[in-house]
Amino acid sequence: MNLAKNRRLVKAIGILSVVLFLLVFSSIFFTYTVFNGQLKEQLIDTNTELLGQVKHKLDLTLNHIDKSAIQLLKHEDVVRFFDYELNEQQSRNNQIRISNLMSNAIQSMDYIFTIDLYSYDKERLYSGNILTETDLSGDFQWVTQFERYDGFFEWITTRKVMINRSKYPVYRNVVTLVRTYPLIHSPGSRKGAITINIKEDSLFGLIENKVEADEGQTFIVDGDGVVVLHPDKRKLGKDISEFSYIRHLLNDSADSGHFIDEVDQTTSSVFYVDDIYTGWHIVRVVPESQFSRPLILFRNGLAALAVVLFVVATSSAAVIGRWTFKPVNRFMHSMRSRLTDSPKHAARKYTDEFQYFESTVQEILDDRQQLHRQVVESKPLIKWRLMSELMSGRVKSRTVLQPYLEMLSISLYSDRYVVMSVEFDNKGQIDSPRDLRLYAYALCNVAEELMNAESAGIASELDNGKCAIVMCFDDGEDRERHFMRAVAVADLMKEFVQEYLGRTITIGIGDPVEELAELRHAYKQSLEALSYKLVMGGNSIITREDITGDSSPQFYKLFGMTDGIVASVKLPDAEKTRVQVGKWFEAIAEQGVPPEMIMQLVVQCLMKAATSAAEIGVDTEGVFPEQSLVDMLNQYERLEQLEQFTVSALERLVVRIKEKRSSREKNDVIDKAMRYIQEHYMRNDLSLNLLASEFHISISHLSKLFKEQKECNFIDYVIEVRMGHAKRRLEGTEDKIRDIAEQVGYSNVNSFVRIFKKMTGLTPTEYRERNKA
Repeated sequence: MNLAKNRRLVKAIGILSVVLFLLVFSSIFFTYTVFNGQLKEQLIDTNTELLGQVKHKLDLTLNHIDKSAIQLLKHEDVVRFFDYELNEQQSRNNQIRISNLMSNAIQSMDYIFTIDLYSYDKERLYSGNILTETDLSGDFQWVTQFERYDGFFEWITTRKVMINRSKYPVYRNVVTLVRTYPLIHSPGSRKGAITINIKEDSLFGLIENKVEADEGQTFIVDGDGVVVLHPDKRKLGKDISEFSYIRHLLNDSADSGHFIDEVDQTTSSVFYVDDIYTGWHIVRVVPESQFSRPLILFRNGLAALAVVLFVVATSSAAVIGRWTFKPVNRFMHSMRSRLTDSPKHAARKYTDEFQYFESTVQEILDDRQQLHRQVVESKPLIKWRLMSELMSGRVKSRTVLQPYLEMLSISLYSDRYVVMSVEFDNKGQIDSPRDLRLYAYALCNVAEELMNAESAGIASELDNGKCAIVMCFDDGEDRERHFMRAVAVADLMKEFVQEYLGRTITIGIGDPVEELAELRHAYKQSLEALSYKLVMGGNSIITREDITGDSSPQFYKLFGMTDGIVASVKLPDAEKTRVQVGKWFEAIAEQGVPPEMIMQLVVQCLMKAATSAAEIGVDTEGVFPEQSLVDMLNQYERLEQLEQFTVSALERLVVRIKEKRSSREKNDVIDKAMRYIQEHYMRNDLSLNLLASEFHISISHLSKLFKEQKECNFIDYVIEVRMGHAKRRLEGTEDKIRDIAEQVGYSNVNSFVRIFKKMTGLTPTEYRERNKA
């Protein structure tokens, strides 16, 4: 009977163990199936996003180089080389000027190796060299190929160009851009071409993997499968379209994608993105062992967890009968002997099987927590990029925006938006950039909580502690009501920062907008409002209403009088400034200007003077009171008090300007340069390059001396001199406008008319007629 009971007990425990086994492993299998797919999608999205960033960096660089090529082709010396027949002296001079252009372009960009110009009509290079058959079959093989090319520009894959022609020649790998001259022409009208040879190693630096633990490779092939950039330099310029994974991506019509194929006898995940601008394919190959490593870790962790659960359940069932402990112990010992074959676990010592399983589960949980932390840590970067795209106006459709919003768990309504720019006051007093970033991070979190309580929105730090905030609304209230709600949230943010962070902030708010594409303009408005912190003080909220002037003729007339005041401040002449401010306020009193307009005029005048002082390198910090300027102006009850406040503020600026100028070093090079400009202003090639060459000084140093000594840049000074001579010729002669333009250094009469009108408000003809009248 006892034997029968024991048999029934053994059978019951066996059935229970089987049921527990099925429950545990089915649950684990379901969990693995669900989460494995999600994790794999995240890994694919991450690699695709990395390729997108590589493409973006590459396009920025190549577009910049292409723009440089276009600017060179538009230069008058290059046009003269292609379009005009020059005598020997003219050709030699033109060669020198073009060589200088090329040298400047190469020095300004580290990526450029050499630049060449070739005229198909003249059958020679800009240097005058006529290409031989050896040249046309070597470094200049592109000349004959591009002559029959249908497009206006072509990116030639990596090739070797000879650096020297010695007995042991040295070659360099370059990627070549060829662009036609003229830039746009009918078939058969091509006169020449420009080539820019770009250093292959510099371009490869844009796509190179910097992570040592990364076993993947990133490279670029063109539309024919020829290698453009590759970490293995032996493959450069070789056709690898014979490989199956290259054929796959070349035949795929999608702009980007992912597939698994054999690469160098290794199963690998292949990611690719097509670059429409160059026609290239950016490829990233990741060995399946590396790509699947997180998936395998996750799978093994779940398997270990399943084993632990099963062992615990079986051990509990074994308590029913003592004699069942030995078989369970044998099972545990067997499992331990199998799992501890791994070197990672074999080195450790465990007192029992349960301690071993506890350690294994803890490692699984730690790995999962680390993976989760990495995903969470990437969200601020995604939010920063999203906000940058919004503020630059590149995101114009909610369809593009929605995936990012869902990833960040952010809601944005589509009816109306208000943009705010926030900056911490006295950032120089914050201990370190890291502390500033922490303050900005806390501010953005609080801003989002406050906006979500009121409506919805997104906030992110963009640059140097300056935060951008977008608040949106989905109800049918009018613009003013939405704007008032945004101001209320801004006030709550200001109070929070002051109370809990012990600091103050200034907030600029733009006008409400209704479209995503308009966020860029609203952001500019908020930055403009924030810039008035210079005169309105910190710890304030500045709206467009606070800084926008009255549009009436009376306002513009009185605001125009501030030009003389600002000029006196820049002289600097405190007495003249005081007299002009007095006349200004007399005009305000005589015209019966409303108090609101007076406040706006004073704020605009002080902002204009402070901006002018800042442009010449004067530090304006501390010139104006730290409290809100509008609140301070509202305290005054008489016009005389406002006048005295304005005079005091401007006199402080005058003192700062005097101190700045007294510390400057006098330099006779500027005097010589000014005399040279007065004597040669009629030359249309007058430039900083010409003066730097004339006085044997670098261009950057000459430009710096101009700004320090003359408080303006070189171009502005030359324009001022030329316009002065143009005015005298218009007043004293009957010469044609075209002749006067050439006499003062403008070969293009339209440019002369446009600049003259910008400087005087009148066209040359209007100026001459008004002078006669």
